[in-house]
Order: sequence, then C-alpha cells, then structure tokens
Amino acid sequence: MARSFFRFGVAAAVAGVLAFAPSAMAAMSGKDALAKLNKDGDDTLEIVEVIDLGTQTFKAINKDHDTTLEAPETKGRLTPEDWALVNKDGDQTLELDEWLTIVRSRFNAADANKDGKLTAAELDSEPGQKLLLLIVK
Repeated sequence: MARSFFRFGVAAAVAGVLAFAPSAMAAMSGKDALAKLNKDGDDTLEIVEVIDLGTQTFKAINKDHDTTLEAPETKGRLTPEDWALVNKDGDQTLELDEWLTIVRSRFNAADANKDGKLTAAELDSEPGQKLLLLIVK
C-alpha cells in the first residue's frame, strides 16, 4: 500500500515538472530564425538585437499588461529552475530585468565561440533553441 502511494507521488511530481517544463514550442531552425529576427542583414544575432527581442517578447506575453510576468505567462518558456535562479526577491513574479537576465544567460550559453554573435548553427544548438523559446513570440 505504501509503495503504491510512493509510486503515485513520484508520478504526480514528474507530471508536474513536465507540465511546467519548456515544450517544443514551434521549433524554428537557426536559418529561419535569422531570416525572421535579424534586422541588420549580417546573418547573425548580436546581444543588442536579442535584448530588444527579449523586451518585445516580455511585453507580448504579459497578458495582464502589468510590470511583471507570472508563471502562467512564461509557461513553455521557463522552468522552475529558471525562476529560482533569477527571482531573488522571491515574489513569484519576474520583472523585466530578471527576464533579461535569463535572455543574456541563454545568449551566452548559445554563443559557442564567444564572438558576441549567434550564427544559424549556434541557434540550432540546444542552448540556441532554448534562447529562441524566450525571444520568439
């Protein structure tokens, strides 16, 4: 009997984590992302462009139009671990600066050669795809 409750508890915990984890939201290739997002025509995304896109996305997904994001507004984009890393004030909301901290972190993780620019290949990588989850509306 106790074993059944334990299995049920583990299954419920896993289901809860999976429900909150980023999903495969409209996967976009690095080439397609650059065609859509790169405005200066250099076939890369620089941090300035990514911060601008992150700010635009923050506004677009902020359905209640307040100054913060709540967990439901970031569903499929952020994990509970992401929240814990940046939500230092523990208020269960993300201000724009906290959101952009995640954007910068993901940009840096995707920039494999550390040249300050993301190529199509870098955007196709796992860290690049995680960044695209944040900046593609």
